[in-house]
Amino acid sequence: MQSTPNIDYQKQIEEASKKAKLKKVLYLYDELGYKRLLGIFDKKTAAQIKKQLRSQKLIDRLSEFEIKTTEPDSRFI
Repeated sequence: MQSTPNIDYQKQIEEASKKAKLKKVLYLYDELGYKRLLGIFDKKTAAQIKKQLRSQKLIDRLSEFEIKTTEPDSRFI
């Protein structure tokens, strides 16, 4: 019979929390109203994307949320 090792998840959660940074998640709604993920970006890149969408008159289709994550920034083409 195997015994399960005692894993301290709290320590791992605290370490990940220290590495996490505040970022913006951007979604764009298409013509049919479906929400599409644009990506996860730092605040500076998100502001540039919003500026670009504003010039294309698509800013009213954008929604954004602030999250704390360790995920790298998405590529925006």
